[in-house]
Amino acid sequence: MRRLPVYLLLDCSESMIGEALKGLQAGLEMMFRSLRVDPHALDVVWLSCITFDKEARVAFPLCELTEVQPPTLRVRPGTALGAALNLCADRIEAEVVKTTHHQKGDWRPLIILLTDGQPTDNWDSALQRLDHEVSPKPAKIYAIGCGDDVDCYGLQALTDTVLHMREMTEDRFKRLFTWLTASVTEGSRSLQAESGPGGFDLEELPQEVVKVEHRYSQVRPGRQSQVLLFAKCCKTPGAYLTRFRWNEESLKYAPVAVYPVEADTDEARSGFELPPVNSEELADVLPCPHCENPGILQCDCGVIMCFADVAAKCPHCGAVIDAFEGGKLDLGQSLG
Repeated sequence: MRRLPVYLLLDCSESMIGEALKGLQAGLEMMFRSLRVDPHALDVVWLSCITFDKEARVAFPLCELTEVQPPTLRVRPGTALGAALNLCADRIEAEVVKTTHHQKGDWRPLIILLTDGQPTDNWDSALQRLDHEVSPKPAKIYAIGCGDDVDCYGLQALTDTVLHMREMTEDRFKRLFTWLTASVTEGSRSLQAESGPGGFDLEELPQEVVKVEHRYSQVRPGRQSQVLLFAKCCKTPGAYLTRFRWNEESLKYAPVAVYPVEADTDEARSGFELPPVNSEELADVLPCPHCENPGILQCDCGVIMCFADVAAKCPHCGAVIDAFEGGKLDLGQSLG
């Protein structure tokens, strides 16, 4: 039986934290459950999942639907899209059966990419492997950009089929995955019947998703639309992320939400550089979710931490910092 290999490439960068990641997790699990009860999908569809943040990793290799175990998604800094695409190309070369003079190979794979940001690595080599250097192209690629900060123009360099879902709520992710599941199922039917190419029906997109028809960029020139700060609690072993969004009325970054996260090692955040955000650009900060301290400070060692008193002890290097020294603060951004 010829297989339809489907590769899911999922962005698990820190900007996905909160409702977006919950929706992605729920949608993924719903997709797996639905495909497992469809006889056509069970006969044809094989799935693989690759997640990416600072690095790309195989959540599970190409396997039958009955063997799929949904991965538990967690956020980490970075958006290594190039590494994810190169890893996917490696897996396609290793896992997909090619057609020869003696046998029919697998159907042309589907790559479903979901991302909400801009790549933090060089992805030119991946573009060449998946597009320019290979004829015919080794896979059909469907790129789904999520949120207001995704670079749809960059995604159009990868594929002509770029979709955009602006709001990243849990309900919208569920509806997106309902459509993805139906499309994969219908694609498997059409391949078995030799009646179609096995791709997605873009005429039946969910209401919240639009196809990007023209070349443009969602990236706003100059100022970033959002900022993420990673901080450590000075009273507990906990850490947290605060999301800020630019407010045109106040001309400052307003805090949107705060999320408890696992404390990372120094190595987990090494190798990233973004321009710092000045504390005067922040309209306010939200309290630490671990101890309710209302403020933030940045130590000379680079660690941002919560504080409430005149002085605070850095949870990383142990230095005691006077909250009123230094005036303006340039705070190091998390890469998101």
